[in-house]
Amino acid sequence: MFQSIKRAVTLVGMVTLLAMTAVVASAQQTTGSVTMSAAVSNYVELNSGGAVTLSGNSGGSVTTDGTVDTPLAVVVDLGELGPSNTNSFVELSVPLKLRSNVSYQLKMSGSVSGAGATAYSLKASDVGFGMNPSARPANLASGTDTNTTPGDPTVGGSTDVNGRWVFAGSNSTLNDFSSSTAALTGPRINKTTPKSNSAGLVVPAIFAIKPQFYDPAAAITISANFTISAP
Repeated sequence: MFQSIKRAVTLVGMVTLLAMTAVVASAQQTTGSVTMSAAVSNYVELNSGGAVTLSGNSGGSVTTDGTVDTPLAVVVDLGELGPSNTNSFVELSVPLKLRSNVSYQLKMSGSVSGAGATAYSLKASDVGFGMNPSARPANLASGTDTNTTPGDPTVGGSTDVNGRWVFAGSNSTLNDFSSSTAALTGPRINKTTPKSNSAGLVVPAIFAIKPQFYDPAAAITISANFTISAP
Protein backbone atom coordinates (compact mmCIF):
# COMPACT_ATOMS: atom_id res chain seq x y z
CA MET A 1 0.00 0.00 0.00
CA PHE A 2 2.75 2.41 1.04
CA GLN A 3 4.79 1.55 -2.07
CA SER A 4 1.78 2.22 -4.29
CA ILE A 5 1.28 5.64 -2.75
CA LYS A 6 4.99 6.42 -3.14
CA ARG A 7 4.94 5.43 -6.79
CA ALA A 8 1.86 7.56 -7.35
CA VAL A 9 3.47 10.61 -5.73
CA THR A 10 6.62 10.10 -7.78
CA LEU A 11 4.58 9.81 -10.97
CA VAL A 12 2.65 12.98 -10.17
CA GLY A 13 5.95 14.82 -9.51
CA MET A 14 7.41 13.67 -12.83
CA VAL A 15 4.28 14.71 -14.71
CA THR A 16 4.37 18.12 -13.01
CA LEU A 17 8.08 18.57 -13.84
CA LEU A 18 7.50 17.63 -17.48
CA ALA A 19 4.59 20.05 -17.67
CA MET A 20 6.69 22.87 -16.22
CA THR A 21 9.54 22.07 -18.61
CA ALA A 22 7.12 22.17 -21.53
CA VAL A 23 5.81 25.59 -20.44
CA VAL A 24 9.32 26.97 -20.11
CA ALA A 25 10.32 25.54 -23.50
CA SER A 26 7.27 27.01 -25.18
CA ALA A 27 8.08 30.46 -23.68
CA GLN A 28 11.68 30.68 -25.03
CA GLN A 29 12.44 33.56 -27.52
CA THR A 30 14.93 32.53 -30.23
CA THR A 31 14.85 35.53 -32.61
CA GLY A 32 15.11 39.36 -32.42
CA SER A 33 15.45 42.47 -34.56
CA VAL A 34 17.00 45.94 -34.55
CA THR A 35 15.45 48.76 -36.60
CA MET A 36 17.51 51.88 -37.30
CA SER A 37 16.67 55.12 -39.10
CA ALA A 38 19.05 57.57 -40.76
CA ALA A 39 19.34 60.14 -43.54
CA VAL A 40 21.90 61.48 -46.02
CA SER A 41 21.64 65.19 -46.79
CA ASN A 42 22.66 67.10 -49.89
CA TYR A 43 26.29 68.13 -49.55
CA VAL A 44 28.21 70.71 -51.58
CA GLU A 45 31.59 72.21 -50.71
CA LEU A 46 33.80 75.01 -52.05
CA ASN A 47 37.40 75.45 -50.90
CA SER A 48 40.69 76.68 -52.25
CA GLY A 49 42.29 74.36 -54.76
CA GLY A 50 45.80 75.57 -54.00
CA ALA A 51 48.23 78.39 -54.77
CA VAL A 52 47.19 81.13 -57.21
CA THR A 53 49.18 82.27 -60.26
CA LEU A 54 49.74 85.97 -60.98
CA SER A 55 51.33 86.94 -64.28
CA GLY A 56 51.84 90.05 -66.41
CA ASN A 57 51.93 92.26 -63.34
CA SER A 58 54.13 95.32 -62.88
CA GLY A 59 54.51 95.65 -59.15
CA GLY A 60 51.95 94.07 -56.88
CA SER A 61 52.05 90.54 -55.49
CA VAL A 62 50.00 87.81 -53.89
CA THR A 63 49.15 89.03 -50.38
CA THR A 64 47.17 86.01 -49.15
CA ASP A 65 47.65 82.88 -51.22
CA GLY A 66 45.28 79.97 -51.59
CA THR A 67 45.92 76.84 -49.52
CA VAL A 68 44.38 73.60 -50.72
CA ASP A 69 41.34 72.36 -48.76
CA THR A 70 40.98 75.58 -46.76
CA PRO A 71 38.33 78.30 -47.17
CA LEU A 72 38.83 80.45 -50.26
CA ALA A 73 40.07 83.86 -49.06
CA VAL A 74 42.65 85.01 -51.62
CA VAL A 75 43.97 88.59 -51.55
CA VAL A 76 46.08 89.89 -54.46
CA ASP A 77 47.57 93.26 -55.40
CA LEU A 78 47.48 93.32 -59.22
CA GLY A 79 49.95 96.19 -59.36
CA GLU A 80 49.96 98.79 -62.14
CA LEU A 81 47.09 98.66 -64.64
CA GLY A 82 47.98 101.81 -66.58
CA PRO A 83 50.02 102.11 -69.79
CA SER A 84 53.35 101.96 -67.98
CA ASN A 85 52.67 98.24 -67.67
CA THR A 86 53.57 97.04 -71.16
CA ASN A 87 52.37 93.46 -70.71
CA SER A 88 49.40 92.28 -72.77
CA PHE A 89 47.36 91.30 -69.69
CA VAL A 90 47.58 91.17 -65.94
CA GLU A 91 46.19 87.70 -65.29
CA LEU A 92 45.25 85.94 -62.07
CA SER A 93 44.38 82.23 -61.99
CA VAL A 94 42.68 81.02 -58.79
CA PRO A 95 42.11 77.25 -58.34
CA LEU A 96 38.74 76.39 -56.82
CA LYS A 97 38.06 72.94 -55.36
CA LEU A 98 34.49 71.65 -55.52
CA ARG A 99 32.98 68.54 -53.90
CA SER A 100 29.43 67.23 -53.81
CA ASN A 101 27.18 64.19 -53.53
CA VAL A 102 24.52 65.84 -55.71
CA SER A 103 24.32 68.01 -58.80
CA TYR A 104 25.86 71.42 -58.12
CA GLN A 105 25.72 75.01 -59.31
CA LEU A 106 28.63 77.43 -58.84
CA LYS A 107 27.65 81.10 -58.94
CA MET A 108 29.83 84.19 -58.97
CA SER A 109 29.19 87.89 -58.40
CA GLY A 110 31.78 90.60 -59.03
CA SER A 111 32.27 94.32 -58.71
CA VAL A 112 34.79 97.14 -59.12
CA SER A 113 34.94 100.13 -56.77
CA GLY A 114 37.28 103.07 -56.20
CA ALA A 115 38.19 103.39 -59.89
CA GLY A 116 36.26 106.58 -60.64
CA ALA A 117 33.06 107.22 -62.53
CA THR A 118 33.96 108.74 -65.89
CA ALA A 119 33.83 107.03 -69.27
CA TYR A 120 37.60 106.46 -68.99
CA SER A 121 37.61 104.85 -65.54
CA LEU A 122 38.36 101.16 -65.02
CA LYS A 123 35.01 99.38 -65.03
CA ALA A 124 33.69 95.89 -64.29
CA SER A 125 33.55 95.29 -68.06
CA ASP A 126 37.34 95.83 -68.16
CA VAL A 127 37.90 92.83 -65.89
CA GLY A 128 37.78 89.63 -67.93
CA PHE A 129 36.59 86.46 -66.23
CA GLY A 130 36.35 82.81 -67.17
CA MET A 131 36.32 79.28 -65.79
CA ASN A 132 38.53 76.62 -67.34
CA PRO A 133 37.39 73.11 -66.30
CA SER A 134 39.15 70.00 -67.57
CA ALA A 135 37.69 66.54 -68.09
CA ARG A 136 37.02 64.80 -64.78
CA PRO A 137 39.72 62.40 -63.57
CA ALA A 138 38.91 58.74 -62.88
CA ASN A 139 38.75 59.24 -59.10
CA LEU A 140 35.61 61.39 -59.46
CA ALA A 141 32.06 60.48 -60.47
CA SER A 142 31.66 60.53 -64.23
CA GLY A 143 29.90 63.49 -65.80
CA THR A 144 30.31 66.66 -67.81
CA ASP A 145 30.62 70.08 -66.20
CA THR A 146 28.90 72.90 -68.10
CA ASN A 147 30.85 76.14 -68.31
CA THR A 148 28.75 79.26 -68.96
CA THR A 149 31.86 81.40 -69.55
CA PRO A 150 34.08 81.45 -72.67
CA GLY A 151 37.02 80.04 -70.70
CA ASP A 152 40.36 81.85 -70.59
CA PRO A 153 39.41 85.54 -71.03
CA THR A 154 42.76 86.38 -72.64
CA VAL A 155 41.78 84.31 -75.68
CA GLY A 156 39.97 86.29 -78.38
CA GLY A 157 38.78 89.81 -77.73
CA SER A 158 39.31 92.99 -79.72
CA THR A 159 39.21 96.78 -79.46
CA ASP A 160 36.01 98.79 -79.92
CA VAL A 161 35.65 101.87 -82.14
CA ASN A 162 37.35 103.99 -79.47
CA GLY A 163 40.26 101.58 -79.05
CA ARG A 164 39.17 100.18 -75.67
CA TRP A 165 39.72 96.46 -75.18
CA VAL A 166 36.57 94.31 -75.23
CA PHE A 167 36.61 90.71 -73.99
CA ALA A 168 35.05 88.12 -76.28
CA GLY A 169 31.80 86.26 -75.64
CA SER A 170 29.01 86.39 -73.10
CA ASN A 171 29.65 85.99 -69.37
CA SER A 172 33.24 87.07 -70.04
CA THR A 173 33.62 90.02 -67.62
CA LEU A 174 32.69 90.97 -64.08
CA ASN A 175 30.01 93.22 -65.55
CA ASP A 176 28.16 90.07 -66.66
CA PHE A 177 28.23 88.92 -63.03
CA SER A 178 27.04 92.12 -61.35
CA SER A 179 24.51 89.89 -59.59
CA SER A 180 25.05 86.27 -58.58
CA THR A 181 25.09 84.28 -61.84
CA ALA A 182 25.84 80.65 -62.62
CA ALA A 183 29.36 80.12 -63.97
CA LEU A 184 29.62 76.33 -63.74
CA THR A 185 27.13 73.49 -63.25
CA GLY A 186 27.35 69.73 -63.30
CA PRO A 187 26.26 66.36 -61.89
CA ARG A 188 27.51 64.96 -58.58
CA ILE A 189 31.26 65.26 -58.24
CA ASN A 190 32.40 62.67 -55.72
CA LYS A 191 32.11 58.92 -55.73
CA THR A 192 31.00 57.16 -52.53
CA THR A 193 34.10 57.81 -50.43
CA PRO A 194 34.74 59.11 -46.89
CA LYS A 195 35.11 62.88 -46.52
CA SER A 196 38.74 62.25 -45.56
CA ASN A 197 39.32 61.23 -49.18
CA SER A 198 40.73 64.43 -50.70
CA ALA A 199 39.33 63.94 -54.21
CA GLY A 200 37.58 66.97 -55.66
CA LEU A 201 37.02 68.90 -58.88
CA VAL A 202 39.71 71.59 -59.19
CA VAL A 203 38.77 74.36 -61.62
CA PRO A 204 40.78 77.53 -62.32
CA ALA A 205 38.87 80.82 -62.08
CA ILE A 206 40.74 83.25 -64.33
CA PHE A 207 40.69 87.05 -64.13
CA ALA A 208 42.40 89.30 -66.66
CA ILE A 209 42.80 93.04 -67.19
CA LYS A 210 44.44 94.67 -70.19
CA PRO A 211 46.61 97.65 -69.10
CA GLN A 212 45.24 100.83 -70.75
CA PHE A 213 44.93 104.61 -70.31
CA TYR A 214 42.39 104.40 -67.50
CA ASP A 215 41.66 107.36 -65.25
CA PRO A 216 44.20 107.51 -62.43
CA ALA A 217 42.96 105.80 -59.24
CA ALA A 218 45.07 104.96 -56.23
CA ALA A 219 42.82 102.48 -54.43
CA ILE A 220 40.82 100.24 -56.74
CA THR A 221 39.03 97.23 -55.25
CA ILE A 222 38.01 94.33 -57.48
CA SER A 223 35.85 91.72 -55.77
CA ALA A 224 34.66 88.28 -56.82
CA ASN A 225 32.45 86.15 -54.61
CA PHE A 226 31.69 82.48 -55.28
CA THR A 227 28.82 80.37 -53.93
CA ILE A 228 28.15 76.67 -54.52
CA SER A 229 24.71 75.17 -54.03
CA ALA A 230 22.57 72.17 -54.90
CA PRO A 231 20.06 73.45 -57.50
